Amino acid sequence: MLRQEGPRPSASPNVPQRTEGLSPSFGREIAGLSWQELLQVRERVRGERLPLFIIIDDERNRRIAKLWRIPGTSVRVSLEGDIYYPVWRERSRVNKSELYAPCSKLPRGWSFERLLVSKRRPISEVKYFQVKKDSGAIEAAIRSMDHVLENYQEEGRELGQVEAIREQIARARKVLEETTGVSREEFEEGFEILYRQTLELLEKCGLSTAASALKKDITRLLAQVSIGRDRLGRRNPLVMLKKLEAATARVEYRWHEAGFIIDKFSAMKAGLEAQRAKDREILRKAEHQLSVGFAAHSYFKEIPQEVSKQQVGILIGMMGSLAYMLGQVRVKPYKTVAKEIMEELSQAQQKVREGDYQGAKKLLLQSQERISLVT
Repeated sequence: MLRQEGPRPSASPNVPQRTEGLSPSFGREIAGLSWQELLQVRERVRGERLPLFIIIDDERNRRIAKLWRIPGTSVRVSLEGDIYYPVWRERSRVNKSELYAPCSKLPRGWSFERLLVSKRRPISEVKYFQVKKDSGAIEAAIRSMDHVLENYQEEGRELGQVEAIREQIARARKVLEETTGVSREEFEEGFEILYRQTLELLEKCGLSTAASALKKDITRLLAQVSIGRDRLGRRNPLVMLKKLEAATARVEYRWHEAGFIIDKFSAMKAGLEAQRAKDREILRKAEHQLSVGFAAHSYFKEIPQEVSKQQVGILIGMMGSLAYMLGQVRVKPYKTVAKEIMEELSQAQQKVREGDYQGAKKLLLQSQERISLVT
């Protein structure tokens, strides 16, 4: 039996023409794409460029910006070894421009305030995330990088979405070709299947509840194409093809955007791993110096030989050099251990000055044990 024609559909570009079977969240997400977000997505895809990155200009971010940075990355490290790395999220608009500062290079002829009020330039806000898991250890930071990369690399959730949408676009093109010039019943049957496949895909991939304007726009386009009719309820292959082309452009942009994220987090992971290796190497050298260079020295025998003032000065200087080397350790948990050993070396220097060599040896052995617990 042929389906009865209903009332003329709404002319709103953001609301799908067919609503049965749609979950409430699906409908809200499509209707929730604002005109400003739509303009920003179009500008973003057309220009093939990343958004303008901004950051809140407050005391915390200014303090983090002054911290030492792991070479080749955006990772910042405090004097205590705390690790901060940047993350970002989309913003459809910024209400108080005076609270923000740019992280990106401004295009020629544009002021920062003008860019913020522009409805076309996409904006992403940068925030520095502090690693707190496992007391801020660098291993936790590396796991955070792995978690992001798992989502964006092959067989990850984000690229899985891209591939699934590409396949759905190909199916939509095939249905569009197969239903050209067919009867109304065949047309309805073909798009009924496509419509349900689209709903299942959007729910399965999480696109029906996506917060990203780009993903919401892809959802909107796929939903409209799956109905097979234009805003006036007519068969319109040309309009459907244009929507598929628009969806394809957004999916390809998302694929390139994922590449940017992979490059960014891969660089941060490589920098963290290099810093971990450097810090561990410093601690291993310190452990060797403490066990072979100091603790086994003749000065620290139970009945030590007579030590001249010059030899005492050399010994104290060697401890100072070791403390300086330990000062090059940057990240937790190695930074915490290094600071504790530096304090013990200072105490050992004082005991050597006082002639308490056994007390100094005890401190050095204690420092050696600290290193063995983290390397």
